[in-house]
Amino acid sequence: RVDLTLTPGFKFDVNVHGYVQLFHVIVEDVNCETILHHEYFSLKSTNSEDDHTLVFSVPILEPLSPAYFVRVISDRWLHSESVLPISFDKMILPAKFSPPTELLDLQPLLPSAIG
Repeated sequence: RVDLTLTPGFKFDVNVHGYVQLFHVIVEDVNCETILHHEYFSLKSTNSEDDHTLVFSVPILEPLSPAYFVRVISDRWLHSESVLPISFDKMILPAKFSPPTELLDLQPLLPSAIG
C-alpha cells in the first residue's frame, strides 16, 4: 500500500492553466522497464493550494528490488515532471505462506457411516 501526498509546486493561474490540470501518476520498477501502477490525478483550480493524498497498492516483485519510482507527469506541459524513489531498504515483509498439506489417498466414507 502506498500513501502518496501531492503538493502543487506552482502557482495555479486560471488564465494560463484553465480550471483543471491533469497529471499521470506512474509507479515503475527500479529499471523503469515495468509500469506497476498508473492513474490520473486532476488538480482543480479551487483546491490547488491544498495537499492531495492518493492511496493505492502495488505488487512486490520477486526478487525484491531496492526501490520503485513514483513519477508524476503533467498531461499538458512539457518537462513538468517529478520523480520520487520509494526505498525498500527498511521494509519488513510478512512470512511467506507455507505450502499446502498434501492430501492422503483415503477412501471416502458412506453417508450412513457418518451418522
